Amino acid sequence: MTTHTNRVNPPEEDSRPSITNQVAKSDGRGNIREPGSPVGIQSDVGLRPKHNASLPVHSLPAELFLQVVHYALGRFLEDHPRRYYSYVIGLSGVCSHWYNLIRDSPPLWTQIYSLDSPNIVEVALRRSSSHLLDIIIYGFRDQEHIPEFLNTISPHRNRWRSFHAFTPFSWMSLLTAALDEPALKLEKLSLADQETTSSNHEVDLFGGTTPKLKDLTLDGISTRWDSDIVRGLKSIDLSCIHFPSTKIVLDILAHSPQLQRVIIWRCTTGSILTDSPYSIQLSRLSFLQIDLGGFEAIGNILASLKVSERSSLSIPLYRDEGVDGFLRSRVAGWTSNWNVTRTFQLSGLQLDIDHEHLRMGILTPSHPDPLTFTLEEFRNRGDEGTEFLEAFSFVVDTLGSWYRESATIHLGLGYVPFTDPFFEVSEQPLFVNELSRLPSITSLEISTVGKHGLADILIREGASSVFRNVCALSFSELDPSELSEDLEWISHAVRFIKAATESSLDEGDRKPKLQKVGLRFLCPAHSNEAEDMEVAVGELEGIVGPGIVCVDHGD
Repeated sequence: MTTHTNRVNPPEEDSRPSITNQVAKSDGRGNIREPGSPVGIQSDVGLRPKHNASLPVHSLPAELFLQVVHYALGRFLEDHPRRYYSYVIGLSGVCSHWYNLIRDSPPLWTQIYSLDSPNIVEVALRRSSSHLLDIIIYGFRDQEHIPEFLNTISPHRNRWRSFHAFTPFSWMSLLTAALDEPALKLEKLSLADQETTSSNHEVDLFGGTTPKLKDLTLDGISTRWDSDIVRGLKSIDLSCIHFPSTKIVLDILAHSPQLQRVIIWRCTTGSILTDSPYSIQLSRLSFLQIDLGGFEAIGNILASLKVSERSSLSIPLYRDEGVDGFLRSRVAGWTSNWNVTRTFQLSGLQLDIDHEHLRMGILTPSHPDPLTFTLEEFRNRGDEGTEFLEAFSFVVDTLGSWYRESATIHLGLGYVPFTDPFFEVSEQPLFVNELSRLPSITSLEISTVGKHGLADILIREGASSVFRNVCALSFSELDPSELSEDLEWISHAVRFIKAATESSLDEGDRKPKLQKVGLRFLCPAHSNEAEDMEVAVGELEGIVGPGIVCVDHGD
């Protein structure tokens, strides 16, 4: 049975600049007529040839010029993927030289978008020549355009490099019906049904023949799990799927020993495989995020895996599931693989606490990403929040066992995990006591200011011992427009933390421990907000001294 809900609103269709539709017309030679092209603008081109020829950019070799364009388009593509060809056409309209270079560069025309006009799609397919294609489907102008688009791209199936689709359930059957033949060069596949919350209806994708596929994402869509498309993968992301048994999940992992990244999230299973014969070696695995509806199913998977010493783990926090026992058996075994004292030159530990996650990690100079263990989704807790406190106690014990005198600890404090009165009143002293058991915290980041933040609990409870060794303090995710309202609380927090650090100074030591206070903003300040920033810096420097406060404007 497959269940549906409106999990995610479909991306809104971008309003295309009118210029895109205007230029997507035949100029009699089967080309798109970009503004600035040599067709119909002879007078304009004639006025500026000497000026254009003298520009330094025109002295670049064609290959180097196109590399610059690729870089510029790549940055634009990250932020505005569905306006890509508007930008390509805009660049080609600068002058006839740019027009000819861009027109005749196939790599610039390999992005195929379902929301582009049919003319744009056909021209991109033609100009991309024999290069591999990236198909991106984030909805259609209307349902009538689905067959037309699919019929246009299907003959180029053997050029598909990646295929990404995010559509409503009502369109998914049309889409998957077009994915029934082999795709011999497909490297990355991502199919997301934005409405389905649990799928067990299996779809036979590509006839099971995708020999180059290494990256697979299925969200709300099941496939034949014995198919070759789930073999030999390096990255797999499965969500909102019901598996008949944990054996299916273990088979998926066993058939891809080169896996580096695994996400199995918001999934469920039927039966639990007992007396598992599996011993799955995933020596390259760097990240596993797994949610199968309960700790028993997760434990069944973890017990069968042999992983790298650099594998991070993320699991949800289920309610009434015996959190403490599970963490101290399965998770303690997982984190023991990290061999903290032997493998790493330990330079730092981190602990982040927010309303949706509890994360501990190891910061090492030899590893670009911190090793982390993360508990997600506290909202599924029991009524008294005891699962969170049990999990937090385990994290504190683990960090304490890793600590060495040369290490630093970075603590991040966000929103209060729970908003019910029970936690806010009765559980606060227990939380403070657990946090006070940590070794010395040298770096503190407060991402939520005010009464809804965890830092406010510590300050109201007078937890000076938590902050006594803080050298670097930062307030992140600040909104410039709200700074004047937040300043009173920030100033109070700085005074409290500064006093806590000074309380542990030796009598002969006059050098303050608090050496840096940072204000990090989500975005640059408008001109009318710049004065508020100056006031804030002045007030905080009046507390901690000149030269200590620094500002990151978010630009």
